[in-house]
Amino acid sequence: MRALLLLTILASAIQAKELQVGTAKMTFDLPYGLIMAGYGARTGTSKSTLDPLQAKVLVFEGKDRAVALVTMDLGQCLPVAQLDRIRARVKASTGIADVIFNVSHTHSGPFMMDDPPEWQKKMELALGDAIERAWKARKPAKAGAGRGAVQIGHNRLYPMQDGKGRIFWRNETRVFTAPVDPTVMVLRIDDIAGRPMAILVNYACHPVVFGPDNLQYSADYPGEMMRVVEAAYPGAQAMFLQGGAGNINPYYDKTPLIENAVELMRQTGRTLAQEVLKVVPAIQTEPQPGVELLVARETLKIPGRWNRDKVVAGLDLDKMAFDPRMRILRATAAQYEAPVTTMLLGRAFAFVGVPAEIFVDYQIDIRNRVTGVPVLFAGYTNAVLGYVPSIRAAVDGGYGANQLGAYLEIGAGNRFLDTAVIQLATWTGKLKSAPEEVR
Repeated sequence: MRALLLLTILASAIQAKELQVGTAKMTFDLPYGLIMAGYGARTGTSKSTLDPLQAKVLVFEGKDRAVALVTMDLGQCLPVAQLDRIRARVKASTGIADVIFNVSHTHSGPFMMDDPPEWQKKMELALGDAIERAWKARKPAKAGAGRGAVQIGHNRLYPMQDGKGRIFWRNETRVFTAPVDPTVMVLRIDDIAGRPMAILVNYACHPVVFGPDNLQYSADYPGEMMRVVEAAYPGAQAMFLQGGAGNINPYYDKTPLIENAVELMRQTGRTLAQEVLKVVPAIQTEPQPGVELLVARETLKIPGRWNRDKVVAGLDLDKMAFDPRMRILRATAAQYEAPVTTMLLGRAFAFVGVPAEIFVDYQIDIRNRVTGVPVLFAGYTNAVLGYVPSIRAAVDGGYGANQLGAYLEIGAGNRFLDTAVIQLATWTGKLKSAPEEVR
């Protein structure tokens, strides 16, 4: 009887295991003289550092699995082969079930090479180290989410009277454009005593206050936002999760350095930070005993939109500069593998990550379709497979909708969202596994 009672107590303790969270961060050690990502019009290579490019890690451990979320101040994800090596390493060393990688899409970082040079291989090793440190640092935690609203940018596709779209890069006078999602989603992680451990900010806007004349490494406005939030909450790790920013630009887009770009970048980041600092105190974090942490990464096969033979007809790829040549080759494959990542932590929050510069229309849509749990929506996750416009935007035209960089089949965004909505509805019991009786 005593043995049975002991087994019952042990089983109950396992079932009620608390949520545990660990954090870690690292600064990328990058040489100068590298090709920088983001602008085909940029001339010159990286020369110095304005603010450090960092990676930040959150490891969540529920009752029977752990997941790591890594946010990075980069324009592009590392190649899939490198990401998979990191996943294999930390699964072997920690048992972490999956690692989710998101980049902010700053245009002031290095271009990622498909054939990694030595500095890029060092990034891979350092990311693995950071995830393992976060795993070792995990401790019982409480979680909660809140939301605010602020607008630091605009929809850069401006509809003309004929129904066609044209590009509207810079908007200092703040002319109204739509759609724009001003939502600031904030995930707050506290230790059991209620002290903030991590503040994760999910927002949708291109980090392009700096333009192609900037040759300094910079996280752009998300870096300034995180700096301000961490100063307000010493000891907490502020993180930025880029949303559906495919068609959203900051008001002060591509500001020349001579026109006070550094101060405008900081001003933009501080505006976002001020809203975050309004939201954080109102979030009620709750213990998560016995919480079930669910994660799925489903790789969709998406046909390419453009025919390579037609695109390169009359061009001599061998004589082209590196950046345009790589853009053409990456944008004209016959088919792409697109991982859609979904995660659910009890009723604390859901996460949906898609591998593209997806238009904000989809971010708005998924939060309308998924109810009952706060949704963190992230583009630029586990890969960046070009722009994914809404079908309407593709019909109207304009930058990001019909250019070479929108290279997935039209409708890919709908497939991404349907995959995530079905998964979340299954986990939450809203999709039934057996037919219901008609009454």
